[in-house]
Amino acid sequence: MLKHLPLFLTGIISGVIIYQSAMIAPSINKLLSTQDASTYLRFIWPKFFLIIAFLSIVGGIIIQFSNQDQSFAKIVFIVSSVLMLICFFTVPFMNDARDSGKQNLFFILHAGSMIFTLIVLVINLLILIYWKY
Repeated sequence: MLKHLPLFLTGIISGVIIYQSAMIAPSINKLLSTQDASTYLRFIWPKFFLIIAFLSIVGGIIIQFSNQDQSFAKIVFIVSSVLMLICFFTVPFMNDARDSGKQNLFFILHAGSMIFTLIVLVINLLILIYWKY
């Protein structure tokens, strides 16, 4: 069971990213006022990044200490955790750029977080292909 837990975690990570990005964020922007949506999204996105980073770290630790020959998955979990922690620590700078009207900086930071999240999704989905059963 423990040897397949990282595979389960990568499924959770992929599902969370797809659900949050495809369902929650667009719905919030349609249902709430701009100010309320901004408040909610500023609350939820840092948690999103931390959850994915945490699950990635747990997956990497399990692979490392269970002596599995899953080097690709181990690299994916390391990359996922690093990218999501970068996104997490970028959020205050992104919010500050938005609040102070620095639209170019906001765009760069926001695009970067979206690209990093997309990378994390794709590489986690690749684990399903390269997992050694």
